[in-house]
Amino acid sequence: MNKKELFEKAENVIDRRRQIAKTQAEDRRLEVYEKIPVIRKYERDLANDMVDITRLILEKKKDSSSMLYQIRDKNLQTQQKIKNELLINGYPEDYLDEKFTCKLCNDTGIYNGERCSCVYEIIKKIATDDFNKNTGIKLCDFNEFDTSYYSNTESTLGNITDRQHMANIYRFCYQYADTFKVNSPSIVMLGNTGLGKTLLSLAIAKKVLEKGYTVVYGSSQDYFTRIQNENFGKSKSNESTMDIIKEADLFILDDLGAEYETSFNSSIFYNIINTRLNFDKPIIVNTNLNLQEIRNRYEDRVLSRLMGQCKTLQFVGKDIRQLKNK
Repeated sequence: MNKKELFEKAENVIDRRRQIAKTQAEDRRLEVYEKIPVIRKYERDLANDMVDITRLILEKKKDSSSMLYQIRDKNLQTQQKIKNELLINGYPEDYLDEKFTCKLCNDTGIYNGERCSCVYEIIKKIATDDFNKNTGIKLCDFNEFDTSYYSNTESTLGNITDRQHMANIYRFCYQYADTFKVNSPSIVMLGNTGLGKTLLSLAIAKKVLEKGYTVVYGSSQDYFTRIQNENFGKSKSNESTMDIIKEADLFILDDLGAEYETSFNSSIFYNIINTRLNFDKPIIVNTNLNLQEIRNRYEDRVLSRLMGQCKTLQFVGKDIRQLKNK
């Protein structure tokens, strides 16, 4: 999707928001007219005041200033009467106002003579959704994570059992998603295949999306291939994968290490984490590699950024998929 298409889609969203706000306000007005008929009269008085003001401005009489002040005071009194009637009858005083989604531009898309920030937020969400729709990934719920599959007797990491350890990881991930902000910490999930890394990261993605943030999710092999094709002119798309990754509120890179081991892929990975961490934007990396394998494959500078600025979650236990099959 090119920039022109993105802006057109964003403008359509804003137009729909504005029309919905106006329609809902009109519905509330008709409701109030039926229950509090005097308000209809007050609003007619306000409309007549505007006609009088326009007439005075056009006539340019010498005493028009004093008359304008009189009309203004009368107008303010009428507005207050409407608010009082609404409150007396159990309505909020702003019940008849149009409730726009964006308080800056009132859903016009223009603020201070320029495109409003809401336009770019809509574009970011459209671009993210468009980018993610072809991944075929099914989001998960936290209640799908079952700690009973982890041993309550084995203690891989020492002081507590594997089940207790994984219950702690579950609670951390749930709290992370529940309190997510655009500057939330980054996470590295380490551990063998089938231990729940993908499930929990997809559960985080779902909850963060529900909170209204943008999330980009996919495998390292998919991302690195897209970026490589774009760099070498093999992609037919006008989208920039790197730009979408950098702009997303949360970026989740699944299955790091599954991609081809090349210097180009290593540089892509470093560029991604370096950019996001420098701008204090969270990234979640899932990998079956251990720390030494990450160092060997992506060099010390990558490991340093990951370990120095990310929360490390070490997944333990036996392959859950195999246990479920049994």
